[in-house]
Order: sequence, then structure tokens, then C-alpha cells
Amino acid sequence: MRSGTTRACLVACLTGLGTLMQVIPAGAQQAPVPLFLQNRNTDSSTATDGNANSGTATNRQGLGGGSQDGAGSQTTPQGPNGVFGWGAGAGASTGNTYPTDPDAVQTLQLNAVDAESVGILDRNSGGLGVDMWTGTSREMAARLVDALPDNPGSRAMRNLERRLLLSIAAAPEDHKDISLLAHRVAKLQAIGAYGDVARLINASAHDKLSADLAEAQVNALLVTGLLDDACAAIESFGNQFDTPFWLKAAAYCQLRAKNTTSATFTTDLVREVEGEKDRLFFALNRAIRTGGNVSPDLLVNLRPLDVAMLELTKQGLPAGKLQNADAPTLIAFVKSANTATALKLEAARLAEQRGFITTDELASTYMSVTFTSAELANVLDDASEDSPAREYAKLYQAAAKSDVPAVRAEILAHMYDNGRNNGDYGQIARLCASLLENIPINNDFAWFATDALAAAIYSNDLERAGGWLAQAKASANDSNSIESRLIVLYPALVLAGLEDTGTTAGQAPGAISGLGGANSATGQAPATSQAQAHHRARMDEWAELQNARNDQNEARNDAAMVYSLFTAFGIEVPEKFWDSLLTQPYVVSNAVPNAAVVHKLIQAAATGQRAMAASLVIISNGTLDPDMRNAVALGQSVAALRAVNLESDARRIAIETILESGL
Repeated sequence: MRSGTTRACLVACLTGLGTLMQVIPAGAQQAPVPLFLQNRNTDSSTATDGNANSGTATNRQGLGGGSQDGAGSQTTPQGPNGVFGWGAGAGASTGNTYPTDPDAVQTLQLNAVDAESVGILDRNSGGLGVDMWTGTSREMAARLVDALPDNPGSRAMRNLERRLLLSIAAAPEDHKDISLLAHRVAKLQAIGAYGDVARLINASAHDKLSADLAEAQVNALLVTGLLDDACAAIESFGNQFDTPFWLKAAAYCQLRAKNTTSATFTTDLVREVEGEKDRLFFALNRAIRTGGNVSPDLLVNLRPLDVAMLELTKQGLPAGKLQNADAPTLIAFVKSANTATALKLEAARLAEQRGFITTDELASTYMSVTFTSAELANVLDDASEDSPAREYAKLYQAAAKSDVPAVRAEILAHMYDNGRNNGDYGQIARLCASLLENIPINNDFAWFATDALAAAIYSNDLERAGGWLAQAKASANDSNSIESRLIVLYPALVLAGLEDTGTTAGQAPGAISGLGGANSATGQAPATSQAQAHHRARMDEWAELQNARNDQNEARNDAAMVYSLFTAFGIEVPEKFWDSLLTQPYVVSNAVPNAAVVHKLIQAAATGQRAMAASLVIISNGTLDPDMRNAVALGQSVAALRAVNLESDARRIAIETILESGL
């Protein structure tokens, strides 16, 4: 039974599901897409990540460096050599022109209901600008969106990817048979940003949704736990589409409502339409009715609907599915009432790392565990637990519940050390950011100053970081290790704008290797002598510490990364430091983008194609393990972002790379 007949039966079986509800709760609704967008000179990385509070959501102090033209205009970089070979002749047409006044009103025609241009972020809220696809064909834009990594290896990369996908932007006019919105929604699902999927689709015209977008909307509501809204959407869309998904979804809602008669009828329709090839659906259906369990062998490649049905069985997910779980499954581990506590904690740790849940949700999960008063009081004497997540939970609770700043600082210091040892430093810095704010900056906490300084930089609280830096410098002496720790942190301090390297203030983004005012011979901007001398001395001290490390291969790799990032920001790297790296092996091949990626990145940077440049940067670096990142490729990527006025994204990527590497 197909098409009209199936649709008619579906309408019939949906009867009794209830009054049609609005798909998204009122608090999550988006305003209609504006025809006139007010774009101001705003940092584009300040938008809150809807699926992860990354610590970069609020740019409290600003990260320094070049300004953005809120109207999206871009001056083509000029220079004799270009950035890493970038010249002005890359040649892509920039298409439409836009006002150069950042406060000008753009009269870009988005047609209010143009689903292809719809988004939930404008430049004031973190979008990349209505003109971000200028110079890029729709076919190429769709290819780039599809190629974006599903699991970006950096929180800053994920933040940039998410904002690119959610930006209000004029879709290229060619290839109108390609739905760029559909590609964007598919990628948001792939990266686990289900809340964003629901908001993005809700901002488009509901009465014109394709079957795929309607299904994506329902999946997003199921994953985010808006089950009443999901069933309302199923009732709304079910009479428009006739694929088996809608019959199965209707059966779920009927089982959830304990309407077994309707559920039996709908399940029989599924069997008539496609047989019993979907073994998991029928097994879940049967388990819900009988109170039995589903064989763990069937619980693979779970879809959002499968996860929702499994919750009705009261059966927990198998522990063996945790480590390699996809977004819907991992989120289910966290949110399900049927998940054992130990599994829930570890799932929350992994889910926050991957951006599937917010840091606030991780904190809530950690606070939900019961520890005795004695355990919390003696946490520094015995914090060890069976899993890192349970240990973090105990430490976090002890720190949050302590009203003694000295005790809290000691616990935080222990957590930061654990995070570095376990590869979780970024997560711990995000998790403890609000707790750090309650530690006073004074001489009593001099011992804690460098830990607090690094964590504040990671959390982008640069005002507080500046206070801790001043305290650390004032407290450093021969009897403590503060000075050596400040030397280790020097690259992060420089990239955060907390140290003056002598680079001329106001240097234009992209002023690297012959662009925008850099010295064409050295690739460095003019410098003031006193600050430059201090910078060089600090670089000498930093290099000495690198030379003293036990693992010299790792030390050289870290040095190459720092020097490449410094160069990308126009920060002087004296030639002797490059000379020290001119050793075997002279040729390395790990994590090098292919020639076409490099060529298109050069072209995008030279012609101001913002979305093209951002996409290629994420594609080049986003999925890589930190140990596999290529210093040259990352330096090129950061320079490209600066060239298209994504300065803060460039700095966040650089700072995260430095701090998460353990430097």
C-alpha cells in the first residue's frame, strides 16, 4: 500500500493524538528573516554555541587585533609576496558589492520566506554576514558544507562551523535545484547540533518543508527531549508525507500515549508497507507492549526514533555502546532515566567534549551524583575514583559547595592538573570558569596565579587574566616556580594580547608575509625597540625550556606550531629560532591539506570569500587529533581567517591549540 492510500491511513491512525501544538516552544521561536539587516562592527565569534557552552561564548575583553567590517566589505590584501604565497591575483569574482559603512543598512533581498537564505544568526549575534557566500557558487557551497567534519577536533573550530551553518546569508543564485538549507540541516544533525536544527527549520516556512526537513525537525525534537512537540509535529506532517518514517513515528506517539489499539493498527500498516525488514522497530514495539527487553545486538546505528522508543521500554543502553556512540545515542546516555550513574557521568564527559551537550548540562550531571559529606571534605586526600568523570564530579561538587576561597582554589588547581593529564584541560577550564571568578586576585593566592591565568585565558576572560598575570609577575621570585611557568605560558599570553611584542598597534588583519604593511623582507610588522627587546628575551627563555624537555621531537613540534602561529599574527620570530628547527626530517607529510584545498584557501583569503575560507580552514584542521596537526597548515589557516576579518576565530583557534597541547 503506497502513496495516497498510505497517507489516508496515516491520517486515520493519527486521529486521537491530540490538538496540534506549535512545533517549537515560544521561548525558542525566531523572528522572521529580516529584509533589512543592521550589521555592525562586531566580533563574529561571540555567539553562544547552542549545543556547547564553549567558554568562547562571551568575548568579555576582546582578543585584540584587526577589526571586522560589519557590512562585510573586504579589502583585497596587497603585497609583493602574499600570505604564504598569497597574491592579489587569485582572481575569484566577489559579485555583489556592499556598503563600506559598518552601520549602513543592507538592502539585500532575502525575500523573508527564502528558505535558502534563512538563518538564526546575523552579524550582531555571531553570523558570518549576509554576503559570506559572495563569489562562491551554490554547488561549491553545498560541497563545502558536506565536507565539513562531523567531529571537529577543536571547540573553536566547532563554534566557527556551527555559526557558518546558522548564519543568515544570501544563497548563491546558481543551481537553484540544490537546497543549501537541506545540506546545512544535514550537517547540523551530523555534528549533533539538534537544538540548532529545530531552531533553523522553525525559522523557515513551515508549510513548505520538504519531507527530509520535516523528518529532521521531528528528529531534533525527539533528541532534545521535546516529546510532546515531536508528536504534535508528527501529527502535523504525517498527512503530508507517505514514507514509512511517519507511520513508525505515529506508532511511537500512540505507544507513548498508551493508545494500544491505534498503535497496533499503525504497526500493521508499517508491516504492510515494507514488511519486517526494520527489525529494531518491531523489537522495540514488542518490548514496549510486553515490558520485555530488546537484544543488545539490535541496538546499533540508533536513530532518534529508536532512542525515543527505547526509553519507553525502561531498558538502558548497553555500556559497550558508549565510546563510539553517535550524537543521538550519546545524548540518550546522558538524558535517559534508565542510564546507570557511572555510565551517565562518563557519557556526559564525552558528550560535552564533542559539543553534544552544554557545559551547564555537564555541571548539572556532575552535581546530580550523591557523595557523602566526608567524601567531599576529604576530596584532596582521596579524589581517586573508578572513572575520570566520577572523579571530576566529586572534585567539582567539593569546589562548588566550598565557601572558603583557599579550599576552592586548591581543588581547582587539582582539577586543572587532572585535566592536563587526561587530555581534558579545555573541558575543565570551561566547567570551572564560574568557580574561578570567585577566587580573589591577591597575594594570598600567588601560588595559584599561573593556573588561574591559563584557565582565564582559555575561558576568554581576559580582564581577569590580566589581573592574574600582574599578580604572578609581582609574586615571582627565586623561591617559587612562577617565573618558569610564565615563560611556558608566554605564547598563550602573546596570542591573547596580554604581552606587548612590539608589533605596531592597529596592524591590519592578514598583515603577514608581505600583506598589509608587513616588512616584505622579514614578514614582520614594524616594532618598538623596548617591547621588541623584551619579546626577544622572552623567546630565548622559552626556547631554553623547550631544549630542556625530555622529548625533543615533541618539543620541536611544539616550537614549530608556536613559530607558525606567531608568524600568522605578524609577531616576530627571530631567524635563529627557525634555524634551530632546520634539521632532519626536512620533509614531513602528516595532516597536509591537498593542493586544491590550499589553492582555494589562498584564493578565498585574497578575495574576501568569508564562508569559503572558513569552510576550508575547518576542513583542513577540524578533525585532526592535536598531535597530528601540521604547523604550516594551521598557520596558513589562521592567516586566512584574519585575511577575511575573522580575527577572533583565528585567535581562539590559536589559543586553544597552545593551551590544550600542554605548553
